[in-house]
Amino acid sequence: MFTKTFLSTVAAAALFAASVSGIFPGYKFGITQNGDNGTWQVFDNSCHVVYQVTSKNPWAVGVFDGGSTQSSPTALHLNGQNDACQADTNPDSCNGHFIQVCCN
Repeated sequence: MFTKTFLSTVAAAALFAASVSGIFPGYKFGITQNGDNGTWQVFDNSCHVVYQVTSKNPWAVGVFDGGSTQSSPTALHLNGQNDACQADTNPDSCNGHFIQVCCN
């Protein structure tokens, strides 16, 4: 009985850990845009919101670079760090929000 309970607990913990982390390995941050209201959220590896911008032009705030197309962030400037960003090719999400780019 102990072994079965222990294994069930380990399996549940592993499943929970896999479902919580939405940033693919090797990246510190993930960025998502929520709808058309101009809200952009930056998540850390644990899917905690560490920064949020609500603006129709988030590039003007100084936290994101958008490249020539300015359709999604190509760089993140947060807490004195400058991180390059690239499209998230995996179907990652944090708290139900689809991660569009990851930064490191």
